[in-house]
Amino acid sequence: MRIDSANERAMNVEALRVAIGAVSVAYLATAALGTWLAIRDDLAGRPFGWETSLTPLESFVFGLGTALSAPLILVVALVAANLLMRRSRTPAARAAYLIALLGAGFFVGMLAEPITQDILDPGSVGPLPTAIVIANLLLPLALVLLAIRIRGRIRVRPSIDEAGG
Repeated sequence: MRIDSANERAMNVEALRVAIGAVSVAYLATAALGTWLAIRDDLAGRPFGWETSLTPLESFVFGLGTALSAPLILVVALVAANLLMRRSRTPAARAAYLIALLGAGFFVGMLAEPITQDILDPGSVGPLPTAIVIANLLLPLALVLLAIRIRGRIRVRPSIDEAGG
């Protein structure tokens, strides 16, 4: 074992935190653009074909999100998890779990939207919604992979209850 392995691990964790932050910012920007476009073009969310009487704005704020964005509560949760990621080991490890779960949920949610299948039909969806759908699939996958990777590098100290004290 090398003497500087702890320092290298800390540097790797910091690099992963920065990467998660950057991917999160990119996802949040895409979500904001997707929300704006969905509200403008009346693209209500219809995951798995479920329809509600909510407008895209109402669905973003109170429901399951729009056709091009996750709901507000999950977007806020991503911001909160990123803030927790800056904390000590145990909160950061828990934040990594949350980010991985959110990323997986964002990915599945985008796959569940009919507009995702529509982009496979050339000409049926414009270039901006197509780019948003692609980003809303790739960025959450990156969040999942980065969160899993950082979780494996963060050493969590057992709590007093877990240590049997």
